[in-house]
Amino acid sequence: MEISFRQFKPSDRDEFFRMVKKFYAPPAVLHFPPDEVMLASFDAAVKIPHAVKGYMFECDGKPAGYAMISMKFETEVGGMAAWIEELYVDSDFRGLGIGSRFFDFLKDEFKGKIKRLRLEVGDENEGAKKLYERLGFEFLDYRQMVIDRDF
Repeated sequence: MEISFRQFKPSDRDEFFRMVKKFYAPPAVLHFPPDEVMLASFDAAVKIPHAVKGYMFECDGKPAGYAMISMKFETEVGGMAAWIEELYVDSDFRGLGIGSRFFDFLKDEFKGKIKRLRLEVGDENEGAKKLYERLGFEFLDYRQMVIDRDF
């Protein structure tokens, strides 16, 4: 079995859209973004990869998942951070070590470029929490707040 990771290409748009709809299926998230928002995120990853990175996961040449990562400066660490916005492995490919291998890939991809790797995980996602804790992630003791509107 060959597992690989690569940045999005424009031709991945339909496959991304198929998977992102599964990622946002309840109960995993609090709300389901409109289609145009999901597609705008893909387009940003293709057009401005210094700010938003999109990765396609492939297993034996077949789409197996994806990740979306935002790059940002964090004053708490005095440097750049990579925020894993979305990480999805299609159900047919779960349990094959793709998640663990993706984090190995990120170590090489971001070596010397970031000071923090950050993500969020839902309470119900036990499998993901176990993986992240095994990799050394720790829970933060504060809650985030958000306001959604055009500024």
